[in-house]
Amino acid sequence: MHKILFSIIFALLISVDAQAKIGLNVSLIYKKGIGKGFFLSTEQHSIEQVDEREQVTVQMKNGIKAELSAYYVQSVHEFGPSGFVRIKGEIFNQAGKMIKTLNEPSLDIYLGETKKIVHEERNEEEIDLIITPVSL
Repeated sequence: MHKILFSIIFALLISVDAQAKIGLNVSLIYKKGIGKGFFLSTEQHSIEQVDEREQVTVQMKNGIKAELSAYYVQSVHEFGPSGFVRIKGEIFNQAGKMIKTLNEPSLDIYLGETKKIVHEERNEEEIDLIITPVSL
């Protein structure tokens, strides 16, 4: 009887988890001329819907882009979708060169929490990636 009950609960948890989607509020900010006392800032804001392990791209007109994927990190202490999200991906500069990876170490964020990743080049340019995951 316990095995049947456990199997039913497990199946329900899997079905709830499989339908859960993640929304990523993403801001990509490029700052130029930082070391000169003034700077020019360009911003790209986007809200992306991500299925488990699906990759999305947020790209600015100048070529700077972020390729991101997200998935729930399941906890044994929670039922249904987890409140904890793992973000993976890369940030690329205008030349298409990967300048930052979010894979090692992984970027783990709670739903509703905001994380900011900053990459500075030659004390003149800065690329900021700001991510807030939400449940959809």
